[in-house]
Amino acid sequence: MKAMIFYTVMPPEYEKKMEHMVGEQLLREALREEYGIRLEYEARSVGEHGKPFISSRPEIHYNISHSGKYVVCVVAPQEVGIDIQIHSAASNIKRILERTVPADLARQILDSPNTEKAFYTQWVLREAYVKWTGEGLSKDLRKINLEEGWYELLQIDSGYSMAVYGAKPMEIGWRQKDIRIQK
Repeated sequence: MKAMIFYTVMPPEYEKKMEHMVGEQLLREALREEYGIRLEYEARSVGEHGKPFISSRPEIHYNISHSGKYVVCVVAPQEVGIDIQIHSAASNIKRILERTVPADLARQILDSPNTEKAFYTQWVLREAYVKWTGEGLSKDLRKINLEEGWYELLQIDSGYSMAVYGAKPMEIGWRQKDIRIQK
């Protein structure tokens, strides 16, 4: 089973609000290249907690994420979640950890020699998990069992953390695209 990650670097002149449009364009490219279908001809819907899916193609799953200069889109033959996060100096890591990981893990992260990396690793894993399950942030992130399903931590660039999550192991392929949005 293979998942393909399509990614792009946001042109510096693009505004932050354009990330969604770039993600949609990445999805169009991914569906065309991987499955030979055109997104504009496919019916889409959203799940109970807002996760979008292609209702006319239940065998195709996708997820999109963006942070910093990157927009990423994964397509796969099983439910999938992806998250990317730029590392930024967060003065409130301790407070965020209290809301996102169990207390014992929060202590481990805070005591880690690289607190920032450990924090962002947990963040992208938990985000990718809730995107995989379709629960979104309706789920208490502290109660996620990271032993459920399969995940892979991915390296796209220094200063970023990224993870993909699914039910079963997948081979991961990558394809960089140059996405331009007509203004």
